[in-house]
Amino acid sequence: MTHAAPEGDDITTEAPAPIEPPPTATSASAAEPRQASSGGGGFVGDLARSATGSPSDAAGLARLASTGFMKAMSGFAKGSLEQAATAARQISEGAPVTQVIDQQIESARHSAASFMGIEDAAGRKIIKGTSRKELRARGTALINQSWNAAVQPKDQHPAFSRILDEITHDEARVIRFLAACGSQPVVDVRTKTPFGVGSERVAGGISMICEMAGCLYPERDHVYFANLNRLGLLRFSEEPVADFRRYSLIECQPRCMEAMAKTNKATTVYRSIYLSLFGYQFADICFEMEGYDAGGWKDNDRGDRIIGKGIPELKAKHH
Repeated sequence: MTHAAPEGDDITTEAPAPIEPPPTATSASAAEPRQASSGGGGFVGDLARSATGSPSDAAGLARLASTGFMKAMSGFAKGSLEQAATAARQISEGAPVTQVIDQQIESARHSAASFMGIEDAAGRKIIKGTSRKELRARGTALINQSWNAAVQPKDQHPAFSRILDEITHDEARVIRFLAACGSQPVVDVRTKTPFGVGSERVAGGISMICEMAGCLYPERDHVYFANLNRLGLLRFSEEPVADFRRYSLIECQPRCMEAMAKTNKATTVYRSIYLSLFGYQFADICFEMEGYDAGGWKDNDRGDRIIGKGIPELKAKHH
């Protein structure tokens, strides 16, 4: 059976063979041509009935009807009449037919995804098993299985695989660098006031970690640190590193100098960044650490001859 098409546009669309009616149902066979001429049922029929009737619109509708997407649309999209009217109006206003098709496909995709529980109406992914009852069942199952040593994670935590999907290439370099070199100095620039009363921070978290780690975009270090801290791999500390001389390299960097030039009197506050115990375990499992010297920064040996007691030992930290 062929759908009717305007003159000069010989376009036909194959359709499933109609079911033969009973011998007595002669009215159904008589009504069949009228159904074909009206465009059929579903989205295709709604679209044809919403057309304005001009040759250009009819040609665009015929092209729409010839696509396989129309068959899928008629199966699950709700409110096909409104979609058909919208598509017909867009075509009559001169919108490209391909653009209209793309919009209808996107609308159909969201409708189907929402119907199947994959996405909601706003396009957000819906995760199965997040209700209170389902979470309680999962938690109870974990407790019941805790006695079984065969199901317990050993050296590899189940979260490591997800973490690798949630970090960038530069963040991976930062983790490997901190795992090899330990705690790194960080400087905050603040306004200098008597006894620190009313002091304001001009710039914070200035370091050389990304430059030393070989990151491609070292200026995004604050974003990297925030994400690694969110994942539980990196920690910010109010304590300085053991060797205060390491801060001199940061204080002479352009970022620090520009921040100090913004105020008449400025002072620097020494802080540090280090990996958590979970971060060290993650780096040991996921990265090749053997033979990695962080570009020579691992030892940090200046060759100084220290007279007296030397550098005080850094107090133990709680990770």
